[in-house]
Amino acid sequence: MGGEADDRPPREQQSTSQPAFPDRKPRRRTRNPSQRTHKTTTRLSHTEKTEITAAAKQRAVTVARFLAVAGLAVARGSTTAHTNEQVDAAIDELAALRTAISRVGNNINQIAFVYNAGGQPRPGELDHALTTLTRILAHVDDAADTLVKKRL
Repeated sequence: MGGEADDRPPREQQSTSQPAFPDRKPRRRTRNPSQRTHKTTTRLSHTEKTEITAAAKQRAVTVARFLAVAGLAVARGSTTAHTNEQVDAAIDELAALRTAISRVGNNINQIAFVYNAGGQPRPGELDHALTTLTRILAHVDDAADTLVKKRL
């Protein structure tokens, strides 16, 4: 059983240079109804309302959320309005990386099974799995670092 493994074509690992699910929209976290309880009414011209609505739609948030985020950004001295969309995208990227790590771990377990059964893994298979694992872990570090910088 162990020596027969050499006839199989090498497995391809998923590249993590791009998001694992580029066409997938980030999942929205559930709304916490107790957070924003105060309501403010704002009067806008037709042009202002059109611009704000378009900007909110582009970021996939409600007009109320867009105004709250933009207002808080200015109040806190920031020049950019960050929405949860960036955090959601980072969370989805980390989830995809976790899946990739799990797949590499499965490959390493299969290599160990062949080795423990007295067989020999295919030449370069373990090196490839470990190189892939190291690359994915570097992406995890980068994603976590990006999240930390966004919080500051």
